[in-house]
Amino acid sequence: MITFQLNGAPIQIADQGRTLLQVLRDDLHLSGAKLGCGEGECGACTVLVNGRPVCSCLVATKTLEGAAVTTIEALAQTPDGTEICSALARTGGVQCGFCTPGIVMAWAGRHSDDTPDDALEGNLCRCTGYVKIRSALEQTGSLPTKPPSTSDKADLSLKDALARLAENPNLIPIAGGTDLVVRAGHNLQSLRLFPLARLNAPELHQVFREGDTLIIGALMRWQDILHDPVIAQTVPILRDVAYGVGSPQIRNAATIGGNIATASPAGDGLPALVALQARIRLIHRDGTREMPVADFITGPGRTQRRSGELIAGFVIPAKCLGQPQTFTKVGPRKAQAISKLSLATVKVPDDPAGISFAFGAVGPVPMTCPKAHHALASGIRDEDRLGSAAELAMSEITPIDDMRSTASYRRRVAGNLLIRHCRKLFAHDS
Repeated sequence: MITFQLNGAPIQIADQGRTLLQVLRDDLHLSGAKLGCGEGECGACTVLVNGRPVCSCLVATKTLEGAAVTTIEALAQTPDGTEICSALARTGGVQCGFCTPGIVMAWAGRHSDDTPDDALEGNLCRCTGYVKIRSALEQTGSLPTKPPSTSDKADLSLKDALARLAENPNLIPIAGGTDLVVRAGHNLQSLRLFPLARLNAPELHQVFREGDTLIIGALMRWQDILHDPVIAQTVPILRDVAYGVGSPQIRNAATIGGNIATASPAGDGLPALVALQARIRLIHRDGTREMPVADFITGPGRTQRRSGELIAGFVIPAKCLGQPQTFTKVGPRKAQAISKLSLATVKVPDDPAGISFAFGAVGPVPMTCPKAHHALASGIRDEDRLGSAAELAMSEITPIDDMRSTASYRRRVAGNLLIRHCRKLFAHDS
C-alpha cells in the first residue's frame, strides 16, 4: 500500500502500477484534473505535490509515499484559490473550462520569480488566446501559501538503498519519471520501480563545493537548477538548459540525473555537461567510480551504468566554473520542445582551442567534432578560420531526417551556430 496526504487527509491506495491522474479520476472520482495530452505538454492535469505544480499524468503513484497532494477540488475552497478563480471569471478568462483547473493550480504553485507567462508555460488553452487569463492572474494578490513539503517519505538510507539495488538487478530507479512514464505508455504494472524520493541522502539534492570542483547532485530538479544562485554564478549554461526543459510542471519533477540516465540524443543536459567537461559520479554498494559524461553515454538510451549502480551527481572542473558559456536550443517552441539540434559551448582558457563544445540531436551521442576543435586550436579566429571549422563540424556530425527536421537543415544550422558561439566567446580576446 502507498500512503500519502490528499487534500489534507491521509489516504492509502494499492500499488497497481498506475499514474496519479488515473487514481484521482478513476478511483477517487476527483475529476478536476483532466487527461489532455498524456505527455506533459498541455497542463490540464496539473496538481500540487508537496506544493509544486506537476503533471499528474506523469506521476507514478509508487513515488508518492509520504507526499502531500493537493487538487483543484481543495484549492478552490481556500481564500487564495477562490481569488484566482474569481479573477478568471471576472475577466472572461474561462470559456470551455477544460484547461482552467490546471491554470489555477499552476499559478497557485508558481515560483516567486514567475510572471504569468512563466508560470503558464506548460498550460495550453485553445479558446481565450491567453490575454484575459494573463490579465486575471495579474489581478491576484500575493503568492498563495503552499502546503509544507513533507520529509516523511525520506525513510531509506543510501546504504540500504544501494544494497537493495545490488541484490535486485531488475529494480528501475525512478525520480521524476517524466520520460519513463511516457515511454511505458502509462502502463507501469510490469515495471519494478524503485522510488528515489525515499532516499535520505541530502547530498543528492544539492549543489556544493568539493575542493575546487562543483558537485551537482543527481536528484537536483531542473526547476531548482533554474533558480539556484550558485548555478547562475558558476555554470549558467545549466540554467539556460533548464529554462528549455519542458514546463514548470516538468521541471518540478524531472531531475538532471534522470535526463542523463535516459541518454536521449536530444537530451538538453547532455551537450552542456559534455562541454563543461563534467564527470559523472556513480555509486554502488561496493564503491564509487567516475568517468567523463562524454564516455558514459554510448548510444541512444544506452549508458555505462552497471547493475546496482546509482547516479550520484556530476563533477564540474574548476577550469570551467565562471567561464563564459553559451547554450542554444533550436526547436519549434522556446520550451517544451524536443531539440532539432542544440549546441553548448564553454570557454576554457587551458584548452588548445580555447573552448569546449558539444552538439546535441545531431548524432547518437553528444558530438564534440574533434576535427573542428583541432582547427580552432590554431589560435586564428578570423571569419575564414571559423568558416572552415564550421564546415568540418558539419562533416563530422551525423544528423538524420525525421519528423522534426531534415539532416541538411541540421547540418547548416549546426555550422552557423558554431560560428555564432565562437564569435560571442572570443569577442573580447586580443
